[in-house]
Amino acid sequence: MTIKKLLFIVTLWLPGVSLASKEPVDFFAFCYHDVQSGIKGDLLKDRGAVSTEHLVQHFEWLKDNGYNVVSLDEIIAAKQGDKKLPEKAVYLTFDDGYVSFYTQIYPLLKLYDYPATYALVTDWIESEKPVKYGSESELKDPSEFLTWAQVREMQQSGLVEIASHTHNLHRGVIANPQGNTQPAATAMIYAEDQYETESAYKARIRADLKQSFDLIKDNTGIAPKAIVWPYGSHSGLAWEIAKEIGFSESLILEKGQNNLGSDHIRRHLVSDNPTTLDIELALEPYAYKRPHRAVHVDLDYVYDSNPEQQNKNLSLLLERIKAMNISHVYLQAFADEDGDGNASALYFPNRHLPVKADLFNRVAWQLKTRSNVEVFAWMPVMAFDLGDDFYSKHAVYELKNGAAVPSTNNYKRISIFSNESRQVIKDIYTDLARHSYVKGVLFHDDALLTDFEDVSPKALEYYRERGLRFSKPQDLRNEKNITQWTEIKTQAIIDFTLELALIMERYNGITKTARNIYAKPVTDPVAKQWFAQDLKLFTQHYDYTAIMAMPYMENANNPKRWLKNLIQIVDDKVDKNKTVLELQAIDWRNKKRVPDDILLKQMELFMTHGFSNYGYYPDDFINNQPKLEKIIKGMSLNSFPKEVKLYE
Repeated sequence: MTIKKLLFIVTLWLPGVSLASKEPVDFFAFCYHDVQSGIKGDLLKDRGAVSTEHLVQHFEWLKDNGYNVVSLDEIIAAKQGDKKLPEKAVYLTFDDGYVSFYTQIYPLLKLYDYPATYALVTDWIESEKPVKYGSESELKDPSEFLTWAQVREMQQSGLVEIASHTHNLHRGVIANPQGNTQPAATAMIYAEDQYETESAYKARIRADLKQSFDLIKDNTGIAPKAIVWPYGSHSGLAWEIAKEIGFSESLILEKGQNNLGSDHIRRHLVSDNPTTLDIELALEPYAYKRPHRAVHVDLDYVYDSNPEQQNKNLSLLLERIKAMNISHVYLQAFADEDGDGNASALYFPNRHLPVKADLFNRVAWQLKTRSNVEVFAWMPVMAFDLGDDFYSKHAVYELKNGAAVPSTNNYKRISIFSNESRQVIKDIYTDLARHSYVKGVLFHDDALLTDFEDVSPKALEYYRERGLRFSKPQDLRNEKNITQWTEIKTQAIIDFTLELALIMERYNGITKTARNIYAKPVTDPVAKQWFAQDLKLFTQHYDYTAIMAMPYMENANNPKRWLKNLIQIVDDKVDKNKTVLELQAIDWRNKKRVPDDILLKQMELFMTHGFSNYGYYPDDFINNQPKLEKIIKGMSLNSFPKEVKLYE
């Protein structure tokens, strides 16, 4: 039995592992950095380095297993429909501009006749002084980087495509008041107690990319086609600027396959001097899909008016999440001290609501870099408390006693059918995206409209424009209209949230989406009308649908039976890999904690029925609730999580 088959069989029973479906793939791409001949073992200080011996093994494995190494020009031609890529196409890229590309890699490319793209940090090639690489104290001698003569020789061979890795953006810049450094290509610089303006940011990025573009063109005679983003950090805004300068291809760092219709080329980062087994697993489309394990974190728990205590709170959170070894944190970006679900203040600079503290970016970045999780900004869609005057003019309206009045149902929501409301909400999301760097956004459960809502004047106008015929608002609820009315409202909220996601992508690059859905619309078809929520539509439009699998909130007499019924319905209706089941850690009826053993059994129930994507809300990391030593068994991505105690 081969190692691959053995691994495949083992994963069928390991907890925390799911298998991705086999999907069409046009090509895979790899990102290498330095190649050195003297590496001993598998690890060294520069984790991006690969031994020459292992690189030869990678090339041999590609050749022996029928993979076809393609050039960037071949990919571009395939995108334009001029030719087809061969089956099992692989694209090789190398970053930074080390001289080892000329001495170690280039000879191998010629030997195997493999084309490759090499991305240069032009400032490093131009520099006559030691180059800062990584931390400020880490310096590399200019002799470690290529010369323009070597670059020209390799490009003229026809095997090497030269790309830009920017001129001087391969570094970190201060991006928040707490002094965190973030990638220079995407972060708005924080200096002298203020953030860089968008116009200043655009001018900085434009000047850098133009300088790199021109240096490569002037020194090689050929304009670079590709921009290779340092650290893979990119945004829609930066990519717009790059295209205006003349770049046609964008290369990022992200695992997975590539399709010719994508805006960016995903590249699998080769690190820790891997063997051919690691390369083999990265190339298999049916390989393992990492489970989505999520914890909801309230920033209200982190925040403290005393900075020292706030730092202690943050340290507790980071240690706990790292020890738990989960994949995602849904991080609250709004303040909700009274627990009514309405955003009365925000944790990031913005134009419309008070700033409780400029804290979101710091916590999100620390979670990403220190706890190794993907952070989703957990945000309201409609429940922004902008004051009584704004609410009276732009509220969601409901039918009550035969009249249309501002809604008092669940949340104090503003109408997405009001142009003024839409603009304010878009402004808030723009400000969030400008001042943070997250992997995704979770749309809060305030994104709902009941079967009595929305009947504001602008909403009624919207329905009529989409073909709904009625003479008065009350007619919307009759049997003839209510199904169509529900469909229009459901799609309207989906469309608006996707507009918000595009705003996030403009500043954050590829942004994953998740949307909360109540359990009732999942289990009861009629309940779609009560919430304007639809499980099938959600899984079609969002990367993940976060189902509120909360039996106590639903007053279930038998919580286990209720959960089993819910997951059976989900399994029958949609792709369960696109859902996340959200458990409750508190029984809000009596404000008591759900016992840890019960929470763990509910997670085990999910796993035994093939659901590996789940999480819980809330996580009280201050008081170790749920207890880490208990909950880690259900949440950790490790098959056999270690016993951990951080709260002694």
